[in-house]
Amino acid sequence: MNKASVIIARVTIILINLQVILKENILIDKNTIIELIYDDELVLQASRLFDADAVADLDSLNGGLFLCKVKDGKVYEVEIQSPFTKKQKASCDCTFFTSHHICKHVIAGLMLIRSEKNKKQTIKEQKTAANNKPKISTLNISQILEEVSQDELISFVKSYAKRDTKFATQLKVNFARKIDTTDNAEKYKNILNSVIRPHTGDQTKASASEIKTALRVLEDFADQVNDCIALGQFREALNIYSAAFAKLEYLKHYYANYNENMTALSISYHKMIDYFLVEKLPPELRTDLIVFLTDLATRSYYHYSSISFNIIKLIKPYIKPSDNITLNVSLENLISLRPSKELAVLLALWLINNGKYSDSSWAFIKDHALLHIEIVDLLLSIDESQLALRVLESIHHPKKVNKDVVNRMVFLYVRFKKTTKLVETAGMAYLQSGDMKYIDILKRELNDDEYQNFILRIEEELTKSKSDPNLLIKIYRKEENWSGLILFLDKVGDLEILMQHDSILYKYEKNALAQLYIHIIRIFLDAHLGDSAFEYLTKLKTHWSINKMENTMLKVSQFISSEFEHRPKLMEAFK
Repeated sequence: MNKASVIIARVTIILINLQVILKENILIDKNTIIELIYDDELVLQASRLFDADAVADLDSLNGGLFLCKVKDGKVYEVEIQSPFTKKQKASCDCTFFTSHHICKHVIAGLMLIRSEKNKKQTIKEQKTAANNKPKISTLNISQILEEVSQDELISFVKSYAKRDTKFATQLKVNFARKIDTTDNAEKYKNILNSVIRPHTGDQTKASASEIKTALRVLEDFADQVNDCIALGQFREALNIYSAAFAKLEYLKHYYANYNENMTALSISYHKMIDYFLVEKLPPELRTDLIVFLTDLATRSYYHYSSISFNIIKLIKPYIKPSDNITLNVSLENLISLRPSKELAVLLALWLINNGKYSDSSWAFIKDHALLHIEIVDLLLSIDESQLALRVLESIHHPKKVNKDVVNRMVFLYVRFKKTTKLVETAGMAYLQSGDMKYIDILKRELNDDEYQNFILRIEEELTKSKSDPNLLIKIYRKEENWSGLILFLDKVGDLEILMQHDSILYKYEKNALAQLYIHIIRIFLDAHLGDSAFEYLTKLKTHWSINKMENTMLKVSQFISSEFEHRPKLMEAFK
């Protein structure tokens, strides 16, 4: 668009708007003449959006905040605070606004706000000018507020607030931010104390109705804190937050029967710690916030029931490393005073705050043996896995496997790909428990060579220690490694064990099984004569007959007739 066209468009827009204003007898406020304030091209684009009804869903909130949506290819969210005043602030999620702090969408929103204000002014003037107003058929709040005078409304509010404490409380909650007092922090404490008095015994115990009212107030205050943070009103946000958060934790301590609702609200207030501290707060205000939070964290009514949502966990990323010492002292004091149900969380926090795990760390937590697994699980729940592993390794006794400890160690060794330690820990756990899940894990995590080396080490250890051979037999059977099982049973040389597994081997390794039996029988017959040898073979023949192992029986009988023909009685066992 050339310069002449821009000038013509600008003048046209101004004239049209002035004509509308004059036609509707609206007093002109120079701050509302958008066309003279903003860039010509932006105003022209905004006017087109406004004329095309692209601006919609205008909503007016407390504190002079207006929200609307502008459809321009996609829908943009526009916020305007205190429009047409020196305090005017605006935001839009379009990229042009990010770079220039103004855009056609904001200007279009201002046009809609101005239009709506003009309409209201016109309606009001028309009502005032009318001499013979028609009677209305129904009565509603909007009509009443339009008709009654300000004095009448104020008088009613005062009178009603005296009679209804809930209404009075809501009035204070809604408008407290608009009233500046000598001590704004105390203002919010007084509102809360008027709803719930300090608990000093059964006589001062709050009723169910009072608790519900308090929760509604605390929810309203939470919304106001978020609004203040969004608007950059950080001091006011802290005034509300400090009063409300402390009161909430106080109620949560004394009124456990409302714990579900209070816990949900408490989580919201804990999340606000991040909302505050990610902002570029003035140094003094940041200090005041940290001081308040660290003080609240040590109060007797503040409880550590969550590893994720507690003050110490949430402020740690934002404090100076030098402050960790002070934090540790606070934690150690809390650990010595708090009930057992909070100790696991506090000990986990203490470990996190220390950062590194050392002998002194172990010395500090070793007296809480019953809590070690709970501490580990808390650390795992917040992704402090390395720290959790160091705790597990300090409480692990290789010769006395604790499944709760070993299972978590194996999980973490897999996660961190610590193959050597995985093989060592899972292998020892299998040897002591016989639980095949450890073998399944190793089979899945190791490559073929690593797994075969592990099996050989297990076989060697079981053979040397003369431990239960079934531990390795279970592995061979699960993997259907029949040749490996034959070789191992040959090393074991135990007839009773062989008889427990020969029926399955007969299906896959008939000849090898027969040769194994022949080897074991030869050793026995060389050492035994007479009836004991005959009974030995008779027992085997009966076993083979029951299990239908004809091939084995045939091979052994051929071996006896060939190798022991000088002992004819032995062949009678096969008749």
